[in-house]
Amino acid sequence: MSFIAPLEHHNVTCHYDEATSIAYITYRGQLDAAASTIAYDWLAVVNETVGVPYGEVFDFRLVTQFMQDNLLEARKKSRRRNLRSDVHQFPVAMIVKDPYQEEILRGPMQIVPENPRKAIVHTPEEALAFIRAWHERHDETNLAPEDEA
Repeated sequence: MSFIAPLEHHNVTCHYDEATSIAYITYRGQLDAAASTIAYDWLAVVNETVGVPYGEVFDFRLVTQFMQDNLLEARKKSRRRNLRSDVHQFPVAMIVKDPYQEEILRGPMQIVPENPRKAIVHTPEEALAFIRAWHERHDETNLAPEDEA
């Protein structure tokens, strides 16, 4: 197995769970463009090291403010990643704490019915359930290691 070093920064932490092949990104405090850049650069390492993850979970519950430069940078980084990688092979769950965060993320992150691989959820359990359900609907053969019998 490949080891991917966790990332610790003052307003973003990232870790890759090798047992489930899920990348976890947790933001906190004032979320600015620097945090998005750090997280997306770390995700590029995940893709280069292990290829396509089983899923990604972005946790925004500890964010106190979404800085304007972050929304622009996150959208730009996400679009660039979409063009460079086959991101349609895995789901992305975004955990929010309230309707305000949900509304802020819905537009820039293209969380719309036409993009069913992304979902806004409210708990880590909902995030994992969404990821598993997405795989059940889209790729019966792509099971996470913990789901294999």
